[in-house]
Amino acid sequence: MNLSRLNLNLLPGLKALLDTQSVSKAAQVMCVTQSAMSRTLAQLREALNDPILVRKGNRIFLSEKAMSLHEDVNRVVTEASSIFENQQFYIATTQRHFRIASGHTVLERILPEVLQKIWAVAPGLTFELQAINPAVDVAAGKLDLSIGYMGARQEGLSSFSLMKDRMCLILCENHPLAYESFSEEALKSFSFVVQRDNINLHQQSEINHFLSKVQVKTWSPGLSVSLALIKGTDCVLMAPASLSMFIDDLSGYVIRDCPKIIPQVSFDIVWPEYWEMNRAHRWMREFISDALLEHIRSKELYMFTNESEESRKRPGARLS
Repeated sequence: MNLSRLNLNLLPGLKALLDTQSVSKAAQVMCVTQSAMSRTLAQLREALNDPILVRKGNRIFLSEKAMSLHEDVNRVVTEASSIFENQQFYIATTQRHFRIASGHTVLERILPEVLQKIWAVAPGLTFELQAINPAVDVAAGKLDLSIGYMGARQEGLSSFSLMKDRMCLILCENHPLAYESFSEEALKSFSFVVQRDNINLHQQSEINHFLSKVQVKTWSPGLSVSLALIKGTDCVLMAPASLSMFIDDLSGYVIRDCPKIIPQVSFDIVWPEYWEMNRAHRWMREFISDALLEHIRSKELYMFTNESEESRKRPGARLS
């Protein structure tokens, strides 16, 4: 290929189009007019011999080729920009936009205060927050950071382990089993509430096997709703044992071990590995992970932080 004929200036525009799937939104990201972005799209279509954006009904989607290019384009653009950005990195003036996903509880109860602290020292950092979703592929570059990731470790991801977590059962203090020993068989007499917000992909087969033997009365989107549903009832809530991190007042409830052995999982922060050496991303992820670890310790959940201390010592697990 004749490198002199390559227009590398098209790469940032291609990334913006792949990220937003919209000419108008890509124009906003690139700080150009919509007509200028339309011209960029036309050049890209000619260079790649592909439409990139295709209309289906009233919606716009990425073409198959565009989807296949997304991860590579993200990696190339990010690594290239890091070369120049790292030479003149100063957090007080750095401008970056990061897409972060987490569970609803972390988004609502922890991240707002953390981001306010970030803005106090890094006013140029902006964020797009979204609820964690297994369909959103972190490795493909659709997210820059995922907090509370419990899925299988994918190729192309870097990670930092915040804590170990396990599933437990939450009962009202007047529940017949609140202070009695009980078996898995005894639980079949009671209805369950299960939260979907907890994306336990590692545990899903074990959880589903357990739930197949009991009656699930309600699937809930989060902890607060789940606790409200079981209040004053004989229902049982299956939830992560770390819920005391997120709920300030658990008076009136009892936490019991689940009689069914469900393996522990690591509650991780993950990001695409092409961000590994970018100083702005490193600063941001370390600020967030330190804030989350401080929150965990403030709740006296020391038993969950051992893995994090070990991962700090592993080469490449965390950059200083």
